[in-house]
Amino acid sequence: MMGLSAPVMAQEISYQDKLKPIENVLKTNAGDAKALKDLTKDYQKEFKKNPKALVALGELFAMNKKFAEAEAAANMAISRDKSCGAAYILLGDIKAMQDSGGDAAMWYSQAMTMDPKNPDGYMRYANVYRKVDPDESAKALQKLKQIRPDFPVDAETGNSFYIGQNYEKAYEFFSKADKNQMSEYYLGNYDITDYYLHKYDEALELAKFGKNKFPKNTLFNRVAMWSAVDTQKYTEALGYAESVINNDTLKKSARDYLYYGQALKGNGQFDKAIEQYQKAFAIDNTDFKPYQYIAEAYQAAGQEDKALEWSQKYMDNNQNATPSDFAKLANIYVAKAEKATTDKLSIMQKAFAIYDNMASKWPSISGWAFHQAGISATQVELHDQAAEYYKKAIDALKNTTDESEKATLISCLQNIGYYYAGIKNDLESAKPYYEILIKLDPNDANAKAALGLDETTPTE
Repeated sequence: MMGLSAPVMAQEISYQDKLKPIENVLKTNAGDAKALKDLTKDYQKEFKKNPKALVALGELFAMNKKFAEAEAAANMAISRDKSCGAAYILLGDIKAMQDSGGDAAMWYSQAMTMDPKNPDGYMRYANVYRKVDPDESAKALQKLKQIRPDFPVDAETGNSFYIGQNYEKAYEFFSKADKNQMSEYYLGNYDITDYYLHKYDEALELAKFGKNKFPKNTLFNRVAMWSAVDTQKYTEALGYAESVINNDTLKKSARDYLYYGQALKGNGQFDKAIEQYQKAFAIDNTDFKPYQYIAEAYQAAGQEDKALEWSQKYMDNNQNATPSDFAKLANIYVAKAEKATTDKLSIMQKAFAIYDNMASKWPSISGWAFHQAGISATQVELHDQAAEYYKKAIDALKNTTDESEKATLISCLQNIGYYYAGIKNDLESAKPYYEILIKLDPNDANAKAALGLDETTPTE
């Protein structure tokens, strides 16, 4: 037995050695057709009975875009061994390189039939369908799971769906796989899948696991940083962020500095946070989001004027500002008005103008915008102005059938009812609002009291 194995080993080594001259001609003297032809002829003659060697020759030709020669080598291998899955896979790879996905899939399917225990055919076939038909991709991989239960099919299937951006299905299969057996690549994609699905706690734990198993992979530090920030674990986040930022071998992204800034802000280090936001903007000065983060840091530090300055800069440069962006700007004025001993109304007029603009710009959320204006006015004890906005919100929401909008309507009715009954001591003016409220919330104590349905005195 020992004597028989030596020649085979020697032949395997020699075919790899014999490929080197062909590779050199292809790389350095591709125009020397005669030299290439002679070397190829000698190689095929010597290894005509070795399908593995013939496939290796075909792969070399394919990598150098000599597809006809690659096909010839693959077909020669099949003529020696019809069950040579690698040869069918090579024919599929050639078609894939020529952007012929259908023909590639046909050859990969043939590999699955002729060499059913070879996982490469299934994986290549699945790869063809990853984006165009993820279900067909998954079906091929699940077939492989039946034939090769030892192969990490669930992780491969999860990765197929991940590449196809179907993160729900990716999670379904990734979560079935044994993370202890996952490759570094699959584990990283699993972790990102968790994060994309807002499974931040799970993403954080998986990132910790990945950090321990693959300590040189910075992806896990990054996902840990994102997840810890997004779950407001700022002390923990700061450690991960510093590992990312202090890694001299890692090229930093704007996102790295933004999340480092968020971790610092969460730990009350506002000046340092602002420095990081400015670094983020320096990397990508087409994205003005750092301006908003700077505004938030100044607001958290109690510097409302600086917060307003940066928030306005953000809004001036953001043509696609969202209702949330407008509301954040308004909230800074509210925070400033709360601190003011004079001119509360003039400060709040600017907040009111923002809410009025929102209601005009997005009529579908006008009820919410007017309600927020009323709540803000109540917050700074401008009760008359608050009442006017509650009335506007009630008018906008009076016919709503949406449950969340009904909750907003109820809040407005409660507040306007208390305004008249509790602040103005005008129960008669409160009653029409409480009559609407009692229909929406039969258990509201103030409405019941105002309408004489029990003996409770209306309370704030």
